[in-house]
Amino acid sequence: MAVVKFALLLTSLALPATVSAQSQYEGAGARQDIDCAGSSATIRGAGNTATVTGRCTALLIEGAGNRVTIDLAPRATVTIRGASNTVVYRTPDRTKPRVSIAGAGNQVSMAR
Repeated sequence: MAVVKFALLLTSLALPATVSAQSQYEGAGARQDIDCAGSSATIRGAGNTATVTGRCTALLIEGAGNRVTIDLAPRATVTIRGASNTVVYRTPDRTKPRVSIAGAGNQVSMAR
C-alpha cells in the first residue's frame, strides 16, 4: 500500500499542473491568443495583435496601436486608455458593450 501511495505521489509531481486561462498580456509588437474564460481580459503595451476568446465580461486596453478581436459576453464593458487602438468584438446576442475611451484615434466596432 505504501508503494502505491508513493507511486501516486511521484506521478502527481511529474504531471504538469493545470494552467488557468490566461487573461492578461503585457508586451510590444506581439501576436497573442488569450482565453479570458468568462472573466476579464487586459492588454497592456503597444503594437500588439490579440485574439481573445471565452466570452469576456470586460476588456481593458492600456497602450497604443493594439489590435484586438474579442468574444464578449452580453452587457460586457470595453475600456481603452491610450491611442490608436482597434477593438473588433462579437457578442452572442449582437448587443453593444458599454465603452469608455480615454485617448485619441481609438475604434470599437462589431464584427461583420
